[in-house]
Amino acid sequence: MHHVITVYNDMFDHMDGVMRALAKKKTQWKEDLFFAVKLARQKLSKCYAEVTPTTGMLLIAAHILNPFRKLRSFRK
Repeated sequence: MHHVITVYNDMFDHMDGVMRALAKKKTQWKEDLFFAVKLARQKLSKCYAEVTPTTGMLLIAAHILNPFRKLRSFRK
């Protein structure tokens, strides 16, 4: 349970990196991949928004209590 926030952050970071790398590409398959990643990021954002209000404080508390992560994930 304490890994949920880290997993979401890693997924968002990865998708943002892929979108930055593909933003100026003109090859058709790269444009298609950019569009697919953009839609996947929107879907992930929607899922994250649905999870956070109901269990947000519980997830944050579990994440902070993790002795290996503590507040490092919230520095961004």
